[in-house]
Amino acid sequence: MSNRTFTMIKPDAMKNGHAGAILDHIIKAGFRVVSLKQTKLSPEKAGEFYAVHSARPFYGELVNS
Repeated sequence: MSNRTFTMIKPDAMKNGHAGAILDHIIKAGFRVVSLKQTKLSPEKAGEFYAVHSARPFYGELVNS
């Protein structure tokens, strides 16, 4: 039996150029990357994804970044 884990690199980490270091850390921790997908969410899709945070003060920044 194998387990799979979903990992998302947040937009600010992508913007600041940390994706490579994050992936390197994951691989060195013993995980095997089986698939990568880079996606930029539209504000509408980001609103759906982050809906759980809609009452938080940082919600606008999540949806519009």
